[in-house]
Amino acid sequence: MGFDERIDRQGVIGSCNDLLRFQAMFARHFMHGPVLRFGQEGEAAIRTALDRYGAYRGGLIRANIKKKRAKLNAQTLVENWDMADLHLLTETGAGEISGTPGEVRVIYRDSPDWARWREYDDGVAMARLYYRGVLPGIARALGLEVKLDVKKLDLKKPFEVRWTAPDAAAGKPGPIRSAIFERTEEAIGMARRTSMNNGALYFFCADEETRRFDMLGEAALREHVQGLAIERADRQKAAHTAAGWDLNVKTLMDHWDGQLISIWQFDPGVLTEGTWHQDCSWCPYAAAWQGLGKRALDLGYIYDYELHPTYYKRYHPDMIVQFEEIKTRGDHKCKFRISLPERQQKGEPEFPGYTGKDV
Repeated sequence: MGFDERIDRQGVIGSCNDLLRFQAMFARHFMHGPVLRFGQEGEAAIRTALDRYGAYRGGLIRANIKKKRAKLNAQTLVENWDMADLHLLTETGAGEISGTPGEVRVIYRDSPDWARWREYDDGVAMARLYYRGVLPGIARALGLEVKLDVKKLDLKKPFEVRWTAPDAAAGKPGPIRSAIFERTEEAIGMARRTSMNNGALYFFCADEETRRFDMLGEAALREHVQGLAIERADRQKAAHTAAGWDLNVKTLMDHWDGQLISIWQFDPGVLTEGTWHQDCSWCPYAAAWQGLGKRALDLGYIYDYELHPTYYKRYHPDMIVQFEEIKTRGDHKCKFRISLPERQQKGEPEFPGYTGKDV
């Protein structure tokens, strides 16, 4: 979707759809990848990772509820949910939420992450592992109860999840809708938090994989990141080729698979067919990793190191990827320096100390 902003209701909704597709891709490579690589031991590691990720998100939801000065119960849980998925269900008609402060029934009929999971041979297994791990982690962190039967989840038929707050008053049942997309600034904050959660999902999965499998785990993690980069690049290359567009730096960045609102925040830069030089002042992944500590930043550096060269060179093999600075190494900004020498014009900036090689 490129860097053209659309900061309105539909722009935020479109961005949230993108972000949920990204989460499904992250789940495929960083959650399901270790299961495929290490079997039952890998699945055990990922179950721990998802429980930790759920507990982390439970803390975010608790903070949202506290900020609204509301009481924690089943209704305020879904009204102050920390990601786009539940908010989109009622906004787009892809599902429904109803109940009381004591118990809430969430019906998923479809979702952008479901649509992406359906494209994968093991998509149902990925979705089942995700929900079975994350939702109980959220419930445990908040002292609530959640009921779901993942055996009934097939990404085609409606799927039900029930949240219960045993100590809350029953109240009168009715439809529940956060209406967050009617509050643009709050909706943008929720979209940014959704993206940060994608980065957090990467961290918890990467942390468990590398702790349990040490050097083998790190080697596998690097391959998972490369796999994500290849999937993204192949999707974009196919779409751009089908549209009849020339494959160059400007085409890729003008039609980048990012979001319609400023999730990533950039300073003014240079974008031509042969050059993209621009500084990123705020990155949702780096922001999440900074909040999670040094180990998260170290694992984030593996993500940066493996993803960007693989992604750009997969899209066009002659692209060169360098960073003048990068947040996961402790710098204040990520200074992207992407070049396609055959398309560069005289006077276009080059990386200081230019080598013609990758990072």
